Amino acid sequence: MLLWSHALPACANDMYYPFQTFEEYHRKYTSPEPAPSEPPAAQPQPAKEAKPPLRPEQPIKLTQAPEFLFPPELGFGVAVGIPYDLFYLGESYYLLKTGTWYRAASYQGPWRFQGVSRVPPELRKHNIAKVREIRNREFALFWKDRASYKGRYFRPEEGPAAPLKK
Repeated sequence: MLLWSHALPACANDMYYPFQTFEEYHRKYTSPEPAPSEPPAAQPQPAKEAKPPLRPEQPIKLTQAPEFLFPPELGFGVAVGIPYDLFYLGESYYLLKTGTWYRAASYQGPWRFQGVSRVPPELRKHNIAKVREIRNREFALFWKDRASYKGRYFRPEEGPAAPLKK
């Protein structure tokens, strides 16, 4: 015969507690919660070197001063002997490269974008193909005999524009 009496608690006070002692229970439920662990402090990084701001890429860089001729039909200086459409007018240099105008105080730059409306009318009134044709014709005269060239000639010094030479 089976006895069920051994399977049941002997008294109501024999309840199951997951803690061995009252102190364990008390620490678990009445102690303040531990502060969440803080992430480790960030390691100091070496100071980054201050870099100068990037300058926009310059459209051209000339290593020596170009020669400018002043064809009477144009009224401004055109650079000869270089592969650029570079002009001298009013103590400023103007460059037309891939349809964009630039202006500088020196043939060395720095070149700054120049909106078409801010380009002098003397430059805008001529078709660039016609300017090149006139420039090439004048350069042929200049190249033929530099010593007896009758037109105006100018080769800038380092820095800002120098006065015109005859």
